[in-house]
Amino acid sequence: MLNMLPEISVMRANKLISYYNSASRIFTSNIEEISAAGELNESLAVKILTSVDKIDVDKEIKKADELGLEILIPENDSYPQHLKTLQDFPVVLYAKGKFDKNDIYSVAIVGTREPTDYGKKVTQKLSKEFANLGVTVVSGLARGIDTVAHTQSLNSGGRTIAVLGNGMNFHYPPENQILEDKISKCGAVISEFPLDTSPDRFNFPKRNRLIAALSLGTIVIEGSDKSGTLITAKFAAEQGKDVFAVPGDVFSKYSYAPHFLLKQGARLIDKAEDVIEEISDLNDWLIRRLKIQEEQRKQQEDLPALMNKTEEKIIKILSSCIDGVNIDKLQKQICCGFGELSQSLLSLELRKKVKSLPGKVYIKI
Repeated sequence: MLNMLPEISVMRANKLISYYNSASRIFTSNIEEISAAGELNESLAVKILTSVDKIDVDKEIKKADELGLEILIPENDSYPQHLKTLQDFPVVLYAKGKFDKNDIYSVAIVGTREPTDYGKKVTQKLSKEFANLGVTVVSGLARGIDTVAHTQSLNSGGRTIAVLGNGMNFHYPPENQILEDKISKCGAVISEFPLDTSPDRFNFPKRNRLIAALSLGTIVIEGSDKSGTLITAKFAAEQGKDVFAVPGDVFSKYSYAPHFLLKQGARLIDKAEDVIEEISDLNDWLIRRLKIQEEQRKQQEDLPALMNKTEEKIIKILSSCIDGVNIDKLQKQICCGFGELSQSLLSLELRKKVKSLPGKVYIKI
C-alpha cells in the first residue's frame, strides 16, 4: 500500500518497513511512532494511517491478476537481487514475464528517442552480439534506442528486460504494446509504479536508477545535452557500475552524451567484447559457461552407448573398411530401410562419428 502513496518516498517507505519488520504493522501504529520511525511530519503520518480507508489494495491486486502480472516484494525469491543493493530499492515491483537466474549477467543499452541511422546500426550490432553470447539486455522500452535494443535482442534469440516509467495499465509508447508482449515471453517487463500511474516526465529518472541497478554496466549510444541517458549513466557510476559510450558523429547533437561521458572517463567501445573485457564478473561467467558447453559437447561425442542398433551396425562395418563403404552396400549389409539408414548416417555425421565422401561413400572418423 505504501507504494500507492505518492507523498511517501521509497526511502521513507523502506525505513518504515525496516522499523516495523512488516508493512501491515505500520497501519496499526500511531502518529507519533510513525513520524519518528520514518522521519515524517505529522501530516504525512496522518495520511498513512488514514490511507487504509481510501486506497483499495484489493482492487489493485485484482487488476494486476487480470493483466497477468506478478506483484513482487523484496522477500520474494523472484525479486531481482541487484535491486536489493539500492538504498531506495522498490517496495513493490509489478512484473510481467519471468526473471532467469542468468539475468544477473546483463548490460543496459540506452540512448536518444530520436536516433540517427548510425545509432540504430550500432545498437543492433551490440544487441545482437550480446544476445549471441547469452547476455541479457536491459533498457527502458522508450522510442528510439531502447526500442531497437529490445527488438534486436529478441530477433537474435536473446533475453531482454524492459523497465517502465509508468504503471502497467498503460502501454507507453502505445506503438510498443506488441513489443512489450514479446518481451514478457522472452524476458520481463517491470515497473515500480502503481498500475494506473501515467508516464509523467518526473517518473523516468526513478526508472533510470533501476535500469542501471539491474545491469553490470551501462552503454550509452546517442543522446543530446538534455538526454535522460546522462541520468542513467550518473546512477550507474554512483552505484559503482561501469559506464561505456560509443563515439559518434562530431557534427551531430546526439553525440553530446557519449562524448561528454568519454571525457569524464567512460570506456570507449564498439563491440560487445570491449564491455566483457572490462566487467570481470561478466567475463568470468562467460568463461565458465563456455567450459560447461564444451564439456557437454565432449560428453555427447563420447557416448557410444546412446547409439541405436542401426548406428552401432554402421560403426562396426565402417571400422573394418578403411576406404569406406557405399551407402547401397551399407543398406544391404544392415538390412534396414533407406530412410532409417539415411537418418542414422546423418546423426552420426553430426556427432562427428562418420564422414561422407563423394559417391555416397562413408568412412569412420
